[in-house]
Amino acid sequence: MDLRNKITLMALSDITPYENNPRNNEEAVEKVANSIKEFGFNQPIVVDRDNVIIVGHTRYLAAQELGLAEAPVIVAGNLSDEQARAYRLADNKTGELAGWDFEKLALELEQIESIDMDEFGFETHDLDSGSIDDFFEDANTSSEHEQKPKTVTCPHCGEEFEI
Repeated sequence: MDLRNKITLMALSDITPYENNPRNNEEAVEKVANSIKEFGFNQPIVVDRDNVIIVGHTRYLAAQELGLAEAPVIVAGNLSDEQARAYRLADNKTGELAGWDFEKLALELEQIESIDMDEFGFETHDLDSGSIDDFFEDANTSSEHEQKPKTVTCPHCGEEFEI
């Protein structure tokens, strides 16, 4: 049976995390587990033909934290090893490039009354008090506290890289 690009349930014990995963997922695991509990497992883990994770390490760890025996998976067996490496990096990087329209975000969050969005990483305490301006201020200043990329120069070729 050809499982490529089809969602199937797979035992977590049959899935192998990628040993050189460059993302630090630990901070997000609890929030992703909360999301799975609230909304279900609606975004599958993507694995290669050997069941090594390409995309979805955080979902995998969240599923383990929740004590799940299996998770939805897509086997991307059509990708070469190089494509799998590139996809693993591209999927994470492209997510970093998106930003928020804070006005629209605030309007959306205001309409969610029975679900605690703080469980998923949003800090809605300012919205609870009805102060959208405070929310904008908090949202805009929170990025100031994030680490700025650092530039390093390769001693061999002289090329500069942001880390």
